[in-house]
Amino acid sequence: MQCASEVMASFLWSSDDDVSNREPKIIEQFVQDVEDFSSQYGSEISVSYTAFNLRGPPSNFPDYGDYPQAFVMRTYGTWWDEAPSASKNYMPQNNNAYTSQDFVEVSFKEAVYPLEVSVFETYNPGALVRIWAFGISTSSWYLLWEGEPHYAGDTPRIFSPRIKLISDSTRILRLEFNHKLLPYYTELDAVLLKGLQCLDIEIPKSLSRTFDEKPKPFKKGQILDKVVSSNLHEKIVPPMPTAIQSEKFDTDTVLGDFQRLPNETILYVMKYLDIQSLCRCAQVNRHFNRLASDTILYREIDLRPYWYCVHSQVLSTLSNRCKFLQKLDLSWCGSRRKIYPSSVVNFLKDSGTELTHLRMNCCKFVDNMVLRAIVTTCPSLQELCLRSVVGCTEWGVLANLRKLRRLDLYRTDITTWAVVAIITSNPGLEHLNVGSCKMISSMDDVAIALGNNCPNLISVDFWRSFSLTPTGIRALGNCKNLQELDVGWCLQAGASGEWLGWLTGNELRKLFLGALRGICDRDLRALLPRLARLQQLDLLGVRAVTPDICDAILDECHDLRLLDVSFCDQIPDAQVAEWREQFPRVRIKRSYQTEHVNTAPNDLFLAPVLE
Repeated sequence: MQCASEVMASFLWSSDDDVSNREPKIIEQFVQDVEDFSSQYGSEISVSYTAFNLRGPPSNFPDYGDYPQAFVMRTYGTWWDEAPSASKNYMPQNNNAYTSQDFVEVSFKEAVYPLEVSVFETYNPGALVRIWAFGISTSSWYLLWEGEPHYAGDTPRIFSPRIKLISDSTRILRLEFNHKLLPYYTELDAVLLKGLQCLDIEIPKSLSRTFDEKPKPFKKGQILDKVVSSNLHEKIVPPMPTAIQSEKFDTDTVLGDFQRLPNETILYVMKYLDIQSLCRCAQVNRHFNRLASDTILYREIDLRPYWYCVHSQVLSTLSNRCKFLQKLDLSWCGSRRKIYPSSVVNFLKDSGTELTHLRMNCCKFVDNMVLRAIVTTCPSLQELCLRSVVGCTEWGVLANLRKLRRLDLYRTDITTWAVVAIITSNPGLEHLNVGSCKMISSMDDVAIALGNNCPNLISVDFWRSFSLTPTGIRALGNCKNLQELDVGWCLQAGASGEWLGWLTGNELRKLFLGALRGICDRDLRALLPRLARLQQLDLLGVRAVTPDICDAILDECHDLRLLDVSFCDQIPDAQVAEWREQFPRVRIKRSYQTEHVNTAPNDLFLAPVLE
């Protein structure tokens, strides 16, 4: 890792005249554009806390603190996993040692052979777990670095891990994050890529780490990457004539006492294996080939950890085994057009008739044709997650689904009438996320539809819905089982907090009210008798609240575990320190900024931006 002064000095790049003709040309460049990302704290109509702040050189470094000029993701810690809206992995045995919760994909002007990647972290560093590079010549993803997440302390840093050198040029990097160990939101200021312009020259000893001899993708060693690269899928799935099977499988393979077990017992063991392990079992002999290809082992499939190697051919291969598929997660898959919409449609037609759970978060292949296929082939869907899917115009077709219990539409371009139609058709809906949906012009209509049609609603996320007003929230009073409500940064709902008294249920566990300036002690006190089971409360930027109401909440809400009072002007730091000693069971959050910023912020940035 480099110190700040060294890297900041390197911003003044040397000219070509300073480099010998016999030495390789090394290019240092910051992000030119942001290609994709999974979540962001900022909104779609602002620049504060958004992924696009990664473009160009650092804005804040070496200052440390909470600044809106940085890129901030949506979650931190384990709080979202502990909330009522939390969902579980379909196939946990496929998970890597370090699971990824978020990603951002960035591009640079010049294609280079990467030597070094430097990530400028200016608040709560330590969430980065992987760095990928997209090879231009092979159109494959290479894993440059992988490491476990950790909290690096209250200090800015330039994280520059030793990366794997590859013999393929790239201008696309993808960073993956795990926030579970962080005490608060992490913030990224910039990403610097340093690399060689070409490899057809002698490499100096200072850069003498060996490059790969052949441009081949990273072999992760767990699942589909090796299946595809070794053509294993061609050896297992297609039915083979008996004569060919006799040649391919050694029927005399000795398995000891294991082969004496009943098939039911072996299948029970096999259900804990990941897909590659199942493929390996299928190569043992004909008996194991039959067992490892049994459709009972493919009722729940999670391909998100292997997004980098899943393409259309993989779906075609798996469809032969997934005749009784019930849960499918294709989130993050299909990057760089690896999966065609027609392949997804065919897979759903072949294997999706019994699907009850489907996740396609951040999938570029989802278009109108895929939406129609979901409706026509998966009538029993109970969960549908399409986070960050954009470009579709026929969202209303999803109203033909009738059994939905969970619907996640975060950052989609769905319209008001389409959401209302879906809600009306699914009275059993329990979880809804419509946060940051900028095309919903009247979120009040959505809230009213929920109140009128979904009495069993458990959680709803309106995050940064600028058209939500107290009129819409009032309708949620009909949802007596409501346990989670996120109205953070719904600024039109923040003029007054009287609507809090309209939440009539006694089940609230999570309540996020970030940036709603109009809420005061009186509003929270009216709600307090119904907060006996409250576990998470976000009051970030609620400037009118005082220590008095917070004292009451801490005293009376015995299940409370999280309280965020960042940017609450009436609450001094000394009071926060006292609460932390008095109520150790509660994690009390208090974001801050250092006193001096190295450059004056642009007028577009206000910290925090509440208007």
